[in-house]
Amino acid sequence: MGERLRVSTDDLHQVGTGLRTIATEFEGLDKLMDSYDRRTVGHDKLFERIQEFSDDWDDNRNQMIKDIEGLGTLAKEASKAYKELDTALYQALVGKGKKK
Repeated sequence: MGERLRVSTDDLHQVGTGLRTIATEFEGLDKLMDSYDRRTVGHDKLFERIQEFSDDWDDNRNQMIKDIEGLGTLAKEASKAYKELDTALYQALVGKGKKK
């Protein structure tokens, strides 16, 4: 029973921002894959494998972007909620909360 919940709201907010950055990087990967052609790769079979991977990646990448963005939003919202809760608890402890 002696355990405490400790949350770094700054870290949570930073995680949310970092996840958005990751999602943005994933969004730009399709342009990188499009920049490769048979001549750049230099081998037909290798180029075909890269194209195969790229096509499969496109299918899954969009869902991953949505999921990562969702996690980032949740982290930022959790940070805000913990800050609000902490403020409300402090105000209740020092008698500054709403009185009925």
